[in-house]
Amino acid sequence: MYSNLLFEQTFSIQQHAFFHTDLGKLRQALPLKQLAEQIAPPRSELSGRGRKPWLTVEGALALEVLKHHLRLSDQALIERLNTDWAMQMFCGIQLRQKRISDLDLPSRWRSYIGKHLDIDKSQLACVKAWKQYMENTHAALTDATVYESYITYPADAKLIWNGCAHVYQMLCTVRKALKLRRTRSNHNRQQQQYYNLVKRKKKSRRLSRKTCRSLLKYLDRLMGNLSKLLDIQNQVTLSKRQHRRLQVIEKMKRQQWLLHFGKQSHVPHRIVSLHKPYVRPILRGKEVKPVEFGCKVNKLQVDGISFIEHYSYEAFNEGTRLISTIHLQRRYFGKCSAIGADAIYATNKNRTYCTDKKIATCFIPKGKQGPVQEQKSQMRSLLAKARSTQLEGSFGNEKNHYLLDKIKARTQDTEIAWIFFGMLTANAAVITHRIGRQQKSIRAA
Repeated sequence: MYSNLLFEQTFSIQQHAFFHTDLGKLRQALPLKQLAEQIAPPRSELSGRGRKPWLTVEGALALEVLKHHLRLSDQALIERLNTDWAMQMFCGIQLRQKRISDLDLPSRWRSYIGKHLDIDKSQLACVKAWKQYMENTHAALTDATVYESYITYPADAKLIWNGCAHVYQMLCTVRKALKLRRTRSNHNRQQQQYYNLVKRKKKSRRLSRKTCRSLLKYLDRLMGNLSKLLDIQNQVTLSKRQHRRLQVIEKMKRQQWLLHFGKQSHVPHRIVSLHKPYVRPILRGKEVKPVEFGCKVNKLQVDGISFIEHYSYEAFNEGTRLISTIHLQRRYFGKCSAIGADAIYATNKNRTYCTDKKIATCFIPKGKQGPVQEQKSQMRSLLAKARSTQLEGSFGNEKNHYLLDKIKARTQDTEIAWIFFGMLTANAAVITHRIGRQQKSIRAA
């Protein structure tokens, strides 16, 4: 079998060769050791019992960065890791003749990191490591975007029918365990009614409403039958996962009942996915995407490096986050003398605060300008241009090149970790280029 002669050299020679690769340069820009100190190691690593894990916490963080840098699935990531010595050095391991057969390794580490991740402390560790490569840290940019979850479009009829299918499956399982005959619930007729709606190219509002009402009544009957069966017969119990799913379906049913049988046009905390009940619809007002479904993030950007100021799956007005964004920028970098933001941030409260603190903004001025009007106009123009190009461009860069277009994680914790690692990798790429330019200028001198 072919063996890489590099592995027969001393570790210093291997490390020198690694640091001259693209992955090695990226690895040098990442403060993974400081980030790993913020996350408690797994219990097995502390006790020393059981099989030795493939990766440490630092190696797991590196593995997640590799996923976003190379834009690979978990399975493809492990396959590449088994054959690429540079990726192994990036994660702090050397497999040699061994192979990792656990294809779920990245997802399990993502789940663990998501439960223990403190975004503020992690970002502060990055600031301390990257501050020497940053200029103009007194100026900040801020805006909000939505990182969409990977879910199907939540049409009301589809959502209600999915609830019916889940409850019907539970009902059949319980009746089979109790050795009762199959329930006569007209399931096939309801299914055909739903398919008749789905197959139509143009779905009228009247037919959609009629189908949703019929499915809601059917779902109510199914849940009533299941509840009676579980109350009377104590021989069968549902699993924790089934109980959680049933609670989500019950909440969804109440919301849809208010929409289709009540007089409400909208309901608060609306469920749009049974698998991800934490996701909410967020109105964006865009021409192409009027509504987005995912995590809304208010982002702070300083000298091209992005930070998460606030995130929520519930819709929020980012205009109320300007003062807290300035506080975050001051806590990270010490001073804020200019901030660029779009028109939604230009409230009277924010204008007054920025004027009192002598912070320049790109807001359209009100009233008399006073002295140095030309200089203020130039500053507004520079901040507005930076916000519309640099900050807006970073949104597209992260979504197109770092797996943030659709978040394919399965839980809320792992989705937040996914977003954090996507932004961390994008920031590290910027710092890597700056380190390269700095080293090139030193050699030229």
